[in-house]
Amino acid sequence: MVNALLDNLVVLFAVVYYAFLCAVYIIRAFGNEKLEKALAPAFSVQLAPFAILWFANLLTGADLLRIVTLLPIIFYLVYDLWYRLLTRKKPVHHPKKWPLGLVVYLVLLMVGSIALNWYGFLVSQLYGRALIGSFFAMLGCYGFYQNKYNKRMEAEAK
Repeated sequence: MVNALLDNLVVLFAVVYYAFLCAVYIIRAFGNEKLEKALAPAFSVQLAPFAILWFANLLTGADLLRIVTLLPIIFYLVYDLWYRLLTRKKPVHHPKKWPLGLVVYLVLLMVGSIALNWYGFLVSQLYGRALIGSFFAMLGCYGFYQNKYNKRMEAEAK
């Protein structure tokens, strides 16, 4: 029963994580840097529930796959906390040459997201599919942001 509760909480926080990313990309698409910056601490707070749930899975003797699949999202959220909040550098979303820190950030984002989806499939097909759907919704929001950015750059170039 405890493991089922932990699994449900992981899936719930995974959906919240994807919803946060969607919100960030939509806010970024409309160029509201102030709101995006204000949401950064709230996004980093997500580290707490994932770390607590990872530790709870460890303590309750959950299978190794559940423990391992939560680690990448924790690594990503720790890196996000450092990259966006602690360094206090203005993020460059479209650099001409990608710095190593941005490459690591995006790799951790993808690996952490994919691992969360895998966790969902460890729990059930329904949860796995729900998380895959959330993942693709997040990618769609990112695509919307990219499209708006590209149109803005074309308009500025004219």
